[in-house]
Amino acid sequence: MSEKNVKVFISYSWTSPELVDWVRDELATKLLSDGVEVVLDQWELKEGHDTFQFMESMVTDASVNNVLVLCDKAYQTKADGRTGGVGTETQILTPKIYGEARQEKFLPVIIERDEVGNHFVPTYIEGRKYIDFSSEQLYIENYEDLLRTIYKRPQYRKPSKGTAPAFLFEDQETNDYKLKFLAKQIIADLERDKPRAAEGKLNEFKEKFINTFDEFKEFSTKSNEKMSREVEGKIDDMLLVRDAFIELLESTLNYGIVTIDYLIEFFEDMHNKQISIKTGSDRYAEFQFDHYKFFIRELFLYTTAILIKKEQFHLLHGLIYGRYFLYRDSTRNKKIGSGFEIFRCHLTSLEEIINPKLSRGYINYMAEKIVKRATHKRYSKVDLSNADVLLYYLSDMREDDASPYQWFPNLYVYGVYSVIEVLKKLESKRHFWSDLNRKYRCLNASKCHKRAIDTHVL
Repeated sequence: MSEKNVKVFISYSWTSPELVDWVRDELATKLLSDGVEVVLDQWELKEGHDTFQFMESMVTDASVNNVLVLCDKAYQTKADGRTGGVGTETQILTPKIYGEARQEKFLPVIIERDEVGNHFVPTYIEGRKYIDFSSEQLYIENYEDLLRTIYKRPQYRKPSKGTAPAFLFEDQETNDYKLKFLAKQIIADLERDKPRAAEGKLNEFKEKFINTFDEFKEFSTKSNEKMSREVEGKIDDMLLVRDAFIELLESTLNYGIVTIDYLIEFFEDMHNKQISIKTGSDRYAEFQFDHYKFFIRELFLYTTAILIKKEQFHLLHGLIYGRYFLYRDSTRNKKIGSGFEIFRCHLTSLEEIINPKLSRGYINYMAEKIVKRATHKRYSKVDLSNADVLLYYLSDMREDDASPYQWFPNLYVYGVYSVIEVLKKLESKRHFWSDLNRKYRCLNASKCHKRAIDTHVL
């Protein structure tokens, strides 16, 4: 029988004329109107019919999906005492209850409670999960639960089983789940007003996060094309690690525990870690490390977008105008005073090896990958595009020689018709002289606004 073609039998006691009418006119009729085939003695039993045979057929009939047992005081008394029609039904039901494999067929429905709230459930069906109709309000509230039970469409359905995580069967276990749990511990410490404990775990988070880079350094091939495909696969495998950082940053910003030094050191350590991995590896090609470059640029975009949305402009100012102490190359010579533009990258693996072989070539495959990975519910591809464009403006207006590079907004085509809220507010004198003078001046906002108008973004 299809799940949409369901049939129930209602077992109840003729306690009073009012109850008999309610069962027929309210419950049974309502179920019929919702597509449930209802077998009710008031409709089916005629003079001369064998009541015992009728009851037995309803209990044993395979086409009856559920037997609704309406439990009130009279029903309990007759069932436990084996008296009357209810007692007869009980004698039929009891062996089926204990011998039937599909026991969910028999469903208690509470329609009466005593003065202290105890329900009246017969002994043979006691302990089973029930539907509560013991008042008019509960009938209205819980009718949908009954309907879902009959149709086997529960409100909260168990998700389908996935496959075992691949990392469980690898030599080295990934740390993304550990990172998420550590982030929850940090938030719990902050909520319990334990900032010192949270700060310690925050540093531990950074260390564990950077160490995940070791999990993505091995390659199984020396072929340029196959290695490029592995690079792309490693980019996808790093998604959960990225999301752990996003959740941590979002959750901790309001507590003031994240400092600009922490953020700058985070990006310094990521860059220097990939240089260390490069130094210690048997290099096949420079693009063997493209997944690290992609990951750092993507994370810088998300950090910028988060700081904009959370209006943490003092941190954003430090992130953009700060200096990054980075290893220059595999010799580990320090490069003093690099600007954020150092995190811009050209990925040979994606742009020169994979992209030309795709059926649809992209202007910039790295940008396409970032957009496809924009799965976080609070940060869309437009948010990332706006952050990318804003970084370009600020890089272009830089008046020092902090970086020989300039940030190019590869994602601009995904948000070119949208409005960057920080810049849009500059059209209002009220925002410019009050809120903006207080918070946005660190971003050279007026210059940025003029540049946006000149390039027709606003």
